[in-house]
Amino acid sequence: MRRRFGSQNDETEVNVTPLLDIVFIMLIFFIVTATFVYEDGFNPQTPEDTPPDENNPPPPSLLLYVQADGFVSVDDARIIDPGSTQPVVSEFFASNPQGVVIVSAAPKSKVGVAVSVYDEAMQAGRSVGTTSVTITKSSE
Repeated sequence: MRRRFGSQNDETEVNVTPLLDIVFIMLIFFIVTATFVYEDGFNPQTPEDTPPDENNPPPPSLLLYVQADGFVSVDDARIIDPGSTQPVVSEFFASNPQGVVIVSAAPKSKVGVAVSVYDEAMQAGRSVGTTSVTITKSSE
């Protein structure tokens, strides 16, 4: 007698429904139990508003305005090359140790020129022991 193991037309099927049920249950479990980390972004430290003090005059300031053509205007009085910023700032800090240097850039000026002027002003400030140099963008 011959045994019959099956015909060639019989196809076996794998039932994946229980597998999908378990995968969805695990997905829900991990979503519910996950902890989300909140990372703070950049937190600028702005100075607090203080009322102006009549007895305290503001410190002397030097305005370096980077023009759109690449030259630097010093206190709207003279125009210098961006490479000669450091001696001007060193001279200012020598006569005004408590002074502040403001580097302002025109909207159409090149960023590289403004940054190089700022770097030279910072180097001049560090040579006399101060870092009272700030950079702003002009609204003109």
